[in-house]
Amino acid sequence: MMTILKFEPLGLSLEGIGPFQEKPVRFDFTDPNNDPCNFYLLISENGKGKTTVLEIMTVLMDMLNNKEPEIFGHKDLDRLEGGRAQLDILFKVLKNGLKETVILSLIAGPSEGYILNTWTEKGIEGIGAMSWHPFGYRRNSTGRLERIGRKDDLVNDLVSLIHQEIIYGKKSTGFEESILTLPIVIYFSAYRDILPLKNSSRSITEPDAWQYKPVYRFTSEGDVWTRSLDNLLVWLSWLDDGRFEKAVEIINSRVFKRSQKFISKIRKSPPEAVIKNGDQEHTIDRLSSGEKSLIQLFLRIGTHMTQNTILLIDEMDVHLHLKWQHRLLNILKDMAKDNPGLTIISTTHSREVLTGFSFETEENGLRKGGHIIDANL
Repeated sequence: MMTILKFEPLGLSLEGIGPFQEKPVRFDFTDPNNDPCNFYLLISENGKGKTTVLEIMTVLMDMLNNKEPEIFGHKDLDRLEGGRAQLDILFKVLKNGLKETVILSLIAGPSEGYILNTWTEKGIEGIGAMSWHPFGYRRNSTGRLERIGRKDDLVNDLVSLIHQEIIYGKKSTGFEESILTLPIVIYFSAYRDILPLKNSSRSITEPDAWQYKPVYRFTSEGDVWTRSLDNLLVWLSWLDDGRFEKAVEIINSRVFKRSQKFISKIRKSPPEAVIKNGDQEHTIDRLSSGEKSLIQLFLRIGTHMTQNTILLIDEMDVHLHLKWQHRLLNILKDMAKDNPGLTIISTTHSREVLTGFSFETEENGLRKGGHIIDANL
């Protein structure tokens, strides 16, 4: 039996991917004490590779979801002479009553030279680990993917545990309060919106993104009922286990604080969430773009996060007024402080976010870090 105690990114190495073509690039997710950061900012202008970093992290994590993948799922990795990537993670487990801290490297690359960052005995000890465990896939000369670390018992136990949970479904005690210790990446694209629902059949239906899997990717919420936030809220309400009330409380306090607006109820016909705004009522898709972006963030995070969550937010400032940028930044800081297993990695080109992040200022419960991709910013 394995219980995961820590699953925290240490660094990401890339070569031959997106803008990072000429030489290997390393993104170090640790602070000056070699501890993994729990809040990390990637900074650059558009087109410099911020989104590529987040996308590659999701691709590497998704390898834990597929026992025998045929492709990596990224064009630069899927070329026959494609690029290579390595995500290093501090992985602490309780197994058979014993605690073990190791470095797990998720690797994707060509047949030769697929390892970008070799961990020496000194480096392993310096990070507080006991051993190094590479896992992933390399593309052979015929184009097929071959697994790395196939005989590694620790990796095999992790993969088996993840597949077992996928088969039997997610366990949860409440909104933002999961008992599940399995690792998860929740990735939000910069293109966040809530689209109006098309005229289609609506019923109490389990949402498409409900059961556990290692990676969730969210962009604009679908206009199809089973992929809508309305369906998610209706489903939470139908479960009648307190999660709906907790979700509404969180949305109303975080998104609509000091506002006349709030989620008031679930309408029965048609089933949908109702926003109260003074004397008026309307649906979620009638909110401003900034409000919709925040509702999507907090509903999806609260629904899917586990005790070991890596949260990736591309352009956290998108659609947000200056005051909303600061509010979101402060809420995310509080979440990182309150949830020891939560790691937040976000991108921005907002000077206001940079000022509010305050790299040079220590904050209790936060281990902050960052990387400026474009030195001319």
